[in-house]
Amino acid sequence: MTTATKKALLKKLIEAEQDPAVLDLVDNVLQRRTRNVAFQSDLVQRVIRSEEQLKAGTYKTMDEFDREMEQFMDALPDKTPKPRRKR
Repeated sequence: MTTATKKALLKKLIEAEQDPAVLDLVDNVLQRRTRNVAFQSDLVQRVIRSEEQLKAGTYKTMDEFDREMEQFMDALPDKTPKPRRKR
């Protein structure tokens, strides 16, 4: 059975289905699979990118990251509270 044939058959079965619980189950299966595939694809891509960065030596140690964050935070302007308006 080809993919197109399977899809056509499933469409007919879904159209003919009257039980909302069955339709909810079909929806849950399809939604869960779509979310999992998207998540796994994103996760796999992030792992591959991380491994490439590690091999290329383009990463920061935690100490380097901490120093940069401290410098960034020190460079931020001080937020002084705005004076309140009198009513």
